[in-house]
Amino acid sequence: MGPLRTGFRYGIAGVLVALASDLYFLFIDPAGTPSWVLAVIAQYRTRLALAIFLFLAILAALRVRPTRLDPGVPYRSLLLRDGALAATVVAVMVGFTLFLTTALQATVLAGSAHDYATEAAPKIVSYVNGVRTEIRQSRKERGASPERVNDLPPPAKVGAVRSTLEPPALRDLGRSIANFVLRAVLLGTAGGLVGVLRGRSGSTDNEKSRGTPRRE
Repeated sequence: MGPLRTGFRYGIAGVLVALASDLYFLFIDPAGTPSWVLAVIAQYRTRLALAIFLFLAILAALRVRPTRLDPGVPYRSLLLRDGALAATVVAVMVGFTLFLTTALQATVLAGSAHDYATEAAPKIVSYVNGVRTEIRQSRKERGASPERVNDLPPPAKVGAVRSTLEPPALRDLGRSIANFVLRAVLLGTAGGLVGVLRGRSGSTDNEKSRGTPRRE
């Protein structure tokens, strides 16, 4: 399958992840959701989404098969080109989706995002500080030194947590565009590296593809 079709296929999955990552507050009711779930979402949502985007880009680069063979061009170079292109298609689709969701959060969905932040922040702070207290008490019971007992992050505050959950402002669209470009460069580079590694492996399938390119 060619790089554009492969990238589009995995890009659709990336778009769904981006929508769930940025618009999660539309589907989660803070009042009925356990505090630990809200805390996990707040802390790991962005990092998990980025890991999934990278995984999808690498998967697209692994699945791509060159369908246009240029005379005299090494097969490794074709894999590098098509792997980078497939991964970049994934990045572009994801980046465009995240730009739109940022714009929506800054405008028509700002009220919903603000309401979520107001309701979720106190529950997250209560859970985090409760865990902090349990860790401190456990260390005391084990006879840890005072320095070890007090070696904990400062207590979480509702205002600070709420600010991280608040919707972005319109000025954040510029940062979203910059992240768009950086994400495209990162994922495109990852796809190219996967293509190079595939070319170096010199598998039988690759050699066959040089004579009879697959078309789907």
